[in-house]
Amino acid sequence: MDLELARWQELVRRAGSPAKAKRWLRDGLWWRVFHDVYAPMGADDGPRLRAQALRVALPPDVAASHRTALWLLGLDVLGPVLDVTAPRGRRVQARAGLRPHSAELGDEDLCLVEGLLVVSAARAVVDVARSEPLVEAVAVGDAALRSGAATEARIADVVRRSGGLRGVLSARTCLGHLEPRSESPMESRLRMRFVLGGVRGLEVQKDLYDEHGHLGRADAYVKGVVVEYDGREARLDKAVFVRERRRQTRIAESGCEIRRFTSADVYQRPAAAVCAELQRAIQQAAGRDRSRLRSGPDTLRPPRWRPLPTLASPQSAAA
Repeated sequence: MDLELARWQELVRRAGSPAKAKRWLRDGLWWRVFHDVYAPMGADDGPRLRAQALRVALPPDVAASHRTALWLLGLDVLGPVLDVTAPRGRRVQARAGLRPHSAELGDEDLCLVEGLLVVSAARAVVDVARSEPLVEAVAVGDAALRSGAATEARIADVVRRSGGLRGVLSARTCLGHLEPRSESPMESRLRMRFVLGGVRGLEVQKDLYDEHGHLGRADAYVKGVVVEYDGREARLDKAVFVRERRRQTRIAESGCEIRRFTSADVYQRPAAAVCAELQRAIQQAAGRDRSRLRSGPDTLRPPRWRPLPTLASPQSAAA
């Protein structure tokens, strides 16, 4: 059964006035799924709702693509507009909140989600990498890999088949930097600051152990330095905050240097200053005794999902 959705004009008609419709949104009786599509309170956000919302806005032969496709699959990477791709020769008018593209998409690049045509996660990652700056493209690609919606092999296959497309060289560069262990876009952005600054040997989500057991998992680790992206401290309750600080103390006692970075280090500080800070930490770590460190099991959870079958797959043919 379809969910109850409304465009803005329909919401105004139901409310009786624009002012009352805005009050409904402010009070949480309705909420915006995306530009000009609204859902009532109690409608669960997810692929089914997102697919139906896009069906309200898109012609049936136009596929959700780029970040929009990944958002539809459950990744919180939606940009300021909806990206859609139509077959070459099929004109889709650009309008507020909608950015149309055209391409020849084969069945191997297309999936169906709740009856909506969507490019595969691998194709979406490549299209983002072809059109966005490297660091942002890597953050999106890492998120797709971490979720399991795409795999490195499938992304590489799309890059291979995209030889004549504009921006494919950027996509190849992006592919070489993807990291499926990265747990958040901000971790990916911070890592790329170091990588582009010449830091080599970063290990992502590395588990640290000593003779007593598990010390914790570092966002990144390089040559005795634990790198942490600090984006949630303000939201931690007291008990979690205390555990986090004790974890860091145990790691420091094992002979590691710890360096914490924030969004300001990603967006505001000069990249050279951020990389220099890490290089100083590496030099300091070189003189510390880390003989207590041990190897141990990987505690990173496996991806939640698997790539959707494309229209070219046997599963789709059977359906």
